[in-house]
Amino acid sequence: MSLRLATLTLALMLLWAEAEAARVIGYVRDTTTRRYLYTEVHEQNLAADGAVQTGVTTYYDAQGREIARKTLDYRGNRTVPVYRMDIPAVRYAEGISSNAPQAQIFKRDGDQEERKSLPINEGLVAADAGFNQLLQDQLPAIRKGEPVKFNLIVAGHTNSYRFRARRVDEQAMDGRTVMRVLVEPDSMLRMLVPAISLSYDLNSKRLLSYQGVSNIIDPETSKVYRNITISYGGEPPSDARLPTLSSDAR
Repeated sequence: MSLRLATLTLALMLLWAEAEAARVIGYVRDTTTRRYLYTEVHEQNLAADGAVQTGVTTYYDAQGREIARKTLDYRGNRTVPVYRMDIPAVRYAEGISSNAPQAQIFKRDGDQEERKSLPINEGLVAADAGFNQLLQDQLPAIRKGEPVKFNLIVAGHTNSYRFRARRVDEQAMDGRTVMRVLVEPDSMLRMLVPAISLSYDLNSKRLLSYQGVSNIIDPETSKVYRNITISYGGEPPSDARLPTLSSDAR
């Protein structure tokens, strides 16, 4: 093979890798009643090293109807993505319009809109789904028993809060080592805000489950679901009408 042809072949391989796509599906239930609530479909574009570059998350209710959509761009900041989430039925939107040099956050609720700038250059900072990226990066430290402290930007509150993550336990499950991580406010706010529990596959660093507050609004209360459990992957539940998805992503 000539050097020119080899170079062209390598370039095509890299181009294909940069355009590689992945799909992650989350099945969401009320933690207490076990009632099926909604489905999350995360479509992600990956770089050659597997890092998420951009993504679209679509939310479907238990009948398979779209209820919300979120677009994300991690290319400027892995843990504080530029994003926008819309829930049309309640005229709600939130997000981060820029992440350099500060996070420009916004929230629109009906006719009311708030905007604010927050710093992102002091210590560990995460926002929205970048929260999972930050925890994946910090899993080795968490496994050693070190509490990992970070600031979490919450666009829905147009503010940021101090949080900490720590290891709970780990166990062998289906041929893999699964570690549970507890995330809670690193302040007296933890007396009011319930902790979040996550389970990670330590080999792949893949998030397997999430338990805590939702970012989706319950149409019956007009407030976010307070305590949900999300299972990522596995067999679709029998009590949910799932949307028809293309087979393009894996």
